[in-house]
Amino acid sequence: MARLLHLSENLLEQLRDDIPDNLDRYLGDGFADLKPEPGWAIELEADVDLEILEELDGSDNRSETDLKNSRVVLRALGNLSPTLANEERIWTRLSHIEAFTYSRDRWLKRTDDPEKTTKLTDIHFFARTQTGIRDDHAISRLWWNGFIARHCYPENPDRALELLHTSADVRSNMVERIWLSGRRKLASGIFRAMDSDPRVLATETSFRGFMKALNMLGGGVVFEAMTDAETDDFMKRCADAIPE
Repeated sequence: MARLLHLSENLLEQLRDDIPDNLDRYLGDGFADLKPEPGWAIELEADVDLEILEELDGSDNRSETDLKNSRVVLRALGNLSPTLANEERIWTRLSHIEAFTYSRDRWLKRTDDPEKTTKLTDIHFFARTQTGIRDDHAISRLWWNGFIARHCYPENPDRALELLHTSADVRSNMVERIWLSGRRKLASGIFRAMDSDPRVLATETSFRGFMKALNMLGGGVVFEAMTDAETDDFMKRCADAIPE
């Protein structure tokens, strides 16, 4: 275990401004040689195991690989608090140093257009907003998957990760919708439904039908006041409403 590090604010802004000038680094060997310079290693009171990040696989963009990588990040950074997880300087440090090879291979290796590479670098190596942290940054998006899995399906977080990676629609509804992930009992009920009722994830169309029914039937329902059994009964009603 080691202390988690982040960049200085000045260095963060400099890196962002210098993306076009640093394209050779982003497409090449990265920034490891700059680690001793000021601003690259500000210590935080958080213990993590960053060596695990060496297991990240950036060779393709398949959901199976994203699932494996989410598990890696969860093992390495599982102790990170949600407050720290909203700090861009942490994620930018990781994508430029400890997880650089993965970040480069996963997001930059499939383009040779400098303008497109600049844009992809800005999106996946930096994290200006909460949406960027949650959905776009090379490493933080994987951490967010693990956080949702642990937070909303603590009885089986690894199974929750598998369910999240079933399709883009599932992740969109369970992770990208802040309103949903913030309603833990509702999200837990959806995970249980996906896990136990084959109809919910039978096809992408069936999942969309399930979520449409949930939106229609769930207006005004106070899930936080319901028992798990009551929530599960409601989820069954939504599954029953999936079009044939």
